[in-house]
Amino acid sequence: MFGFNRRGRPAQSLSSGNITTVALEIYRHQGNRYFLLSLFAHAWFFLLTIAAIIVLVVAIALAGFTLAAFNSLGGFLILAGTGVLIALPIYLFGWTRFMASGALISRRMYTVLAAHEESETEARAVIFPKMAHYLLATLFVGLILAVVYAILVAIAYVLYLGIWPLIQLIDTDSLSDAARGFLLISAILGGLLLLLLALLVISYVSARLSLVDVVLALEPGTTPARSLQRSWQLTQGQAWHTLTVFFIASVLVIPANIVAGIINSVVIIPIAGLFVGVLLLPLWQGIKAVMYWDLRIRNEGAAFQVRPEAANPMRWLRRVTLRTPESIELDFALAGIGSRALAWLIDQVILYSALVLFSLLAAYIYIYAVYPWLIEVIPNSGQSVEAWSLGLYLLVIFALYNGYYIFFESYWQGQTPGKRYAEIRVVQENGRPIGIKEATLRSLLQSIDVAFFGIGALLIALTRSEKRLGDMVAGTLVIQDEQATRLAPLAPAVNTETTEWVASLRHTARWEHMTPEHYLMLRNFLNTRDQLSPVGRYQAASELRQQLEPLLLPPEDPLSQLSAEAFLEALYLAYRQQYQSSPPPN
Repeated sequence: MFGFNRRGRPAQSLSSGNITTVALEIYRHQGNRYFLLSLFAHAWFFLLTIAAIIVLVVAIALAGFTLAAFNSLGGFLILAGTGVLIALPIYLFGWTRFMASGALISRRMYTVLAAHEESETEARAVIFPKMAHYLLATLFVGLILAVVYAILVAIAYVLYLGIWPLIQLIDTDSLSDAARGFLLISAILGGLLLLLLALLVISYVSARLSLVDVVLALEPGTTPARSLQRSWQLTQGQAWHTLTVFFIASVLVIPANIVAGIINSVVIIPIAGLFVGVLLLPLWQGIKAVMYWDLRIRNEGAAFQVRPEAANPMRWLRRVTLRTPESIELDFALAGIGSRALAWLIDQVILYSALVLFSLLAAYIYIYAVYPWLIEVIPNSGQSVEAWSLGLYLLVIFALYNGYYIFFESYWQGQTPGKRYAEIRVVQENGRPIGIKEATLRSLLQSIDVAFFGIGALLIALTRSEKRLGDMVAGTLVIQDEQATRLAPLAPAVNTETTEWVASLRHTARWEHMTPEHYLMLRNFLNTRDQLSPVGRYQAASELRQQLEPLLLPPEDPLSQLSAEAFLEALYLAYRQQYQSSPPPN
């Protein structure tokens, strides 16, 4: 068999950060129209919710008046029940209309991503006749999450009963102060860990079911139950990837939600919150549309079509051309807000995990060893020792935090562990690697970029060069890391059985119809097929063969008895041998 190994991501798939970036760029493509669709969706929900509340309040008021005037409990229950029966369908219709409108936005953005021709009228004709499907699917998802919450609460109660004796042990006098402090810290860390695990379970289930509305919008003939199954199937093996995408987006919208919360605390009517909701709905729906595209590529080989370049999502990334001091022009794709947020989050997790462990260890040593020794050596100096200790601690924390970025970006060619995972790096504006000076300026200004309502993220998202304040001062850019070397396929190993078919294929194939794009698509499939699910792998191989075989071979060719993958392997080798070298890499 061939020596194609699992390396990198499948062809045309997106990193977790780039999914958010591509969704944002598609949102910009027709932002006004998506905003209007979101506005109408929120208006339906908001107005019908108010109408339902008014109906319910009037019904309860009439029921209360009936009870007070005629002392009729039956009349009270009839009027109140009638109000509920009228108000509930009104509210559910508004919610369902909101869900269907969100699905319409996803479908419109998906057609732009996939370069399909479809009008908004045609999309509406697909979406809105299935409104009952969206309601049932939402109810199913809510029921599943309610069951998950109930299970987690039961587990938490059992764990509480199990650790209660340990909690009581902390209050006893049989332990020394050092042992009691260690036990208390361990209990706190254990509780936080259990809380984190519970949040991960809830987030995991939510992420696995997050594409239900997109599936209903894009796949014809899908039932509500089938949409849940399909969402779970699409995210199979990609749970961490899916969680990461939604976590990145959640962090990016925090500044907008904070500003809206501040405004809403002053203004009685939640106008700011409603405006932020209208503004962000297309982003969330766009992320789900791009996620659907990406997961179909990862698990089902959806990119293997004769003209994949027509729908390559990487074309949505902004690009920049840099001129080196030697007058050489270099073309790069900018990192994008999603990948930069992903890198920052990973670095923050690493940093704060290390700093928390360092702080706990330092506090333990300081309280039980250093501080008593200082008081003994320098009597009557408790407050001054505490002040100097706090100042020294803050200085060390500041040095460690900034030193992390300065060290890695200087000596890892513009990458930190987070940037390496997100596949981006920092370079100077002339394309050269950055040094200590640039890394120091970027690190010191990061606090300003993050602190003032995420001004750095706002600048990255809105400016053409995607520079935050630190990049502007340091004269740097953050670009996509080149992956050509890491993703290049290994040379195939040919066995004797395959060689016979290759020789036959070399003489019968119409090679003039085989374009470099066909070859690259064939190579990408063979290089990434091990990453596909068994069903997706079989379907991708079959579809690719159905497209290439009529193009290259005459009817009733003896190679038709080969399996789809064996045919593609033979075709790949025959093409290479025919031209005695590989075509230029993509």
